[in-house]
Amino acid sequence: MKRVLLTAAAATFLSLGAGIPLAMAQAASSPAMGSKADAKALEKQADADYKAAKKACNAMKGDAEKQCMKDAKATHEKAEADAKAMKEKAKADEKAMK
Repeated sequence: MKRVLLTAAAATFLSLGAGIPLAMAQAASSPAMGSKADAKALEKQADADYKAAKKACNAMKGDAEKQCMKDAKATHEKAEADAKAMKEKAKADEKAMK
């Protein structure tokens, strides 16, 4: 029982830790500023973070795994939305400069 709890705690820690680089990337480059290249980099980072989070979730079982997957997906969707907003802002800025 103790081993199961330690495994679940470790997996939770890893899954939460996987979202930290993404959160830092989002804070460093908000959708309000950035170029199309920055948006593409943010999308790539979001995909990599999502893949790592899903891998960490696979170590869990039952409701913990479901919640972990749900959180990972929500974080990924938020990052994708931020990248899309950044891309649209870059397009608008580019158009305004012409």
